[in-house]
Amino acid sequence: MRPSRLAAMASLSLVPAIAAARGVGAHGAGKTLVVSRRWAAVVAALGAFLAGGVGPAQALPSFARQTGQPCAVCHTVFPELTPFGRRFKIGGYALQGGDWQGPPIAALYMAGGTHTNSPQDAPPAPGLRTNDNVVSQQVSGFIAGQLYGNLGSFIQVTGDPVAGTAGLDASDVRYADTMKLFGQSTIWGVDANNTPTVEDPWNTTPSWGWPQISSTIAPAFSPPLTHVEGAYTATVSGAGAYVFWNDMLYADFTAYKGLPVPVLQALNVGNSTTDALTNVAPYWRLALEPHWGSHYLMVGTFGMYGQIAPGRQYGIGTDNFLDVGFDSQYQYDGDQYSLTVKLTDIIERQSLNASQFLQNASNVSNWLNSFKANASFVWDHTYSVGLGYFNVSGSRDCFLYGSGANPTCVPINFGAFNSSAVSSPNGDGLILDLAYVPFSYGAPFLYPKWNVRLGVQFTEYLHLYGGANNFDGSNLGRTHNAAGNNSVFAYAWFAF
Repeated sequence: MRPSRLAAMASLSLVPAIAAARGVGAHGAGKTLVVSRRWAAVVAALGAFLAGGVGPAQALPSFARQTGQPCAVCHTVFPELTPFGRRFKIGGYALQGGDWQGPPIAALYMAGGTHTNSPQDAPPAPGLRTNDNVVSQQVSGFIAGQLYGNLGSFIQVTGDPVAGTAGLDASDVRYADTMKLFGQSTIWGVDANNTPTVEDPWNTTPSWGWPQISSTIAPAFSPPLTHVEGAYTATVSGAGAYVFWNDMLYADFTAYKGLPVPVLQALNVGNSTTDALTNVAPYWRLALEPHWGSHYLMVGTFGMYGQIAPGRQYGIGTDNFLDVGFDSQYQYDGDQYSLTVKLTDIIERQSLNASQFLQNASNVSNWLNSFKANASFVWDHTYSVGLGYFNVSGSRDCFLYGSGANPTCVPINFGAFNSSAVSSPNGDGLILDLAYVPFSYGAPFLYPKWNVRLGVQFTEYLHLYGGANNFDGSNLGRTHNAAGNNSVFAYAWFAF
């Protein structure tokens, strides 16, 4: 018999439930925050994490084993979170309830087959064809769950079988507790992580944005992204604090610093030419999520300011990036089905002094805007249909985006993307994802706490780099037309 979702949600009277589950007495929610040996131990643990330079959490059976709940309690369809799943994460990954006594470990494996509308100019990796490839695209191991008391983690090491590489992926370690703030129950926590937005509990920020899985060998061309959408992944470390007040208002502030070259090399996430974050970069997050019954509406903002030495070339100034995002999510979390609608808009202001000096950018000041809108309908945590639209727009820049085919760009310089005859980053497209998740309520064999997601994803590019056809002016056709990069991606995603 499937466990009652209403019973599972009844256990989420939030702060009291989390406190009780961790052995915190009823008085713990109102205790005064004081420096203690436990707090000192937490700070030491976080410091050790940062010294090591500790990518994102998936739907992990280690969490299900720890809580004793099936995947369906925390996920509409993994890895998208339900309200319960968001509060489990905010609570520090430490909520108990299961009878598992082993270590908090898990594993993940992804395989996929990709067909593009046109063959690529060259194989995407050695040993592959220019089209119709089936690959193992990710293998990951995790330490994910309660470490000790109120301290929990999501630490991920990922291998890429296609590239033959492995390294530390987006991860975070956090401590959470409860208190009273302005007379209301509040969860507070401290967090250390290596990827901005990985700490966020909503599926609107870049680390968790839809779709959470895509082909690693296609397309040949795709629009550029803002820095907060991936440029800092696993190459920085940060620590910060957050609060979740009255089961409604969430605020987080984290400060990040770039990792030194020896640490990048030790973790296999960079080298001596990896862009360096030179300042202590602030990241902020504010979200309001009022809810009525099974209806949850979130509106929020997030952002980051980073100063970058491109290619670790110093003494020529820096490239400065201010990313400001606005997001919203509506979720109906019913017993039989769920509906989630998400909007994210990120505006990036760029000051490219170093890149202009290096002739990698024509303009000192640029802007880039990334907009995403998508909706997912999930029936019985088993059948999922998702549809999304993405749009990237920004300043024209000959050296940054120009292909050399634009006669107005003098001198001709093949830019970082080398993709646009009109020196434009503009592009947009549609994504349709269909998925089947058979074991959200428990697997019938082996052991019950594992899952698989089988799906097919269709991506259509309407425009790329300011055009639909021959967007780079090369007259090579095929993937140099936007539609030539359209793809069908069939995948199998296993979590153990």
